[in-house]
Amino acid sequence: MTTMEIIPTSPAGIEKTAADMKADGRRLVVITCTAAANDYDITYSFAKGNDLLHYRMTVPEGTVIPAIDASFGGAFVYENEIHDLYGFTFTNMALDFGGTFIRTSVPYPFKKKETPAPTVTKVSKEDAS
Repeated sequence: MTTMEIIPTSPAGIEKTAADMKADGRRLVVITCTAAANDYDITYSFAKGNDLLHYRMTVPEGTVIPAIDASFGGAFVYENEIHDLYGFTFTNMALDFGGTFIRTSVPYPFKKKETPAPTVTKVSKEDAS
């Protein structure tokens, strides 16, 4: 059985991690974003041969994340997707589509929605009888 290790990272450390991965001869496989219990998990996967390394940051909504385009030019695709679907902002993207990379009928469709407060209708005793 193969195990998968996920190494914690942070927005402050992701540029160095990406640079280290590039220097080690790894390629960027994918960047994913998923809603976690209270926040979001953004996972960066790097490969060298058949060896995969996964770095994950758990961040709250609205976190500004540095782009890793300086190390991996193709990262702009994932960064623009995550912006358009979840609303995260990536700084210093080499190619920033400004929210037009993926067309959706609603802005940020995978962003957690606030649950509206229930509507309460008060009925007077006279109207109820």
